[in-house]
Amino acid sequence: MQGKQLYVLAVGSFAVHGTASLKTFIAILGEKVLPVPSLILNGLTNMSLVKKFDPPFRELLQSTLDLAVSRDLELILYIGYLGKDEQANIILQMIEAYSDIIKTILTDPVCGDHGRTYVPQAVIDHWPPIIRHSDIVFPNITELRLLTGNAPDGADIVLDFAEQFTSLYPSTTLVVTSVVEGSAIGFQTFTNQSLKYLHQLLPRNYGGSGDAFVALFILNHFYRGQPFNEALRQAADQTYSFIKNSIELGADDLVLEIKE
Repeated sequence: MQGKQLYVLAVGSFAVHGTASLKTFIAILGEKVLPVPSLILNGLTNMSLVKKFDPPFRELLQSTLDLAVSRDLELILYIGYLGKDEQANIILQMIEAYSDIIKTILTDPVCGDHGRTYVPQAVIDHWPPIIRHSDIVFPNITELRLLTGNAPDGADIVLDFAEQFTSLYPSTTLVVTSVVEGSAIGFQTFTNQSLKYLHQLLPRNYGGSGDAFVALFILNHFYRGQPFNEALRQAADQTYSFIKNSIELGADDLVLEIKE
């Protein structure tokens, strides 16, 4: 008898123009992803003429979970951008109600970067309960500072903030993204087999790169069976190739070229 099918229920923003968030997850994970938008936009926020639209979040998320139960699916729950703070409470309610089919929770606590925040403080204040329910969390250094109760800007001493994080969230595996050292950038994990992995810093940054990294990790680890650190390394290498290729093409948006 075949085992239950594993899908990724991905919560995040959906922008029509550009390559980021749920659009990135769909491109990389294909039919394996069940996208539930927390916010709908006609384009990425760095574009002109951007407009935002609120989806019926609770109804869409709950009915998607009900359908997953009826189809006898198992789920990886990915939580990314939240459009409103009340969405955090809805997600927590759904985690409790549908715990039988949610096997793993991965969170990218989108709330800031480069020493500044870009969501309301109320959203930031609602991340800790979700982090405590998460198996793996992928903050950048600004988000790591915010999650540990620090100011978003200042010296980026990853180890100090990671120790604070581990104290606050002892059951959550931490993967810090966008770690910059000199002319290199990458990620750093804090586990029994901690890993720091860096690439040469490229001359251009594309929105959606972090989303690609997490989606590729999910693909590598949960579907291709790669060990945790190897899946992260491969995801970083693949994301680096996407960025490098996009720069060489002179592309305005991140180009996702999947090569098996």
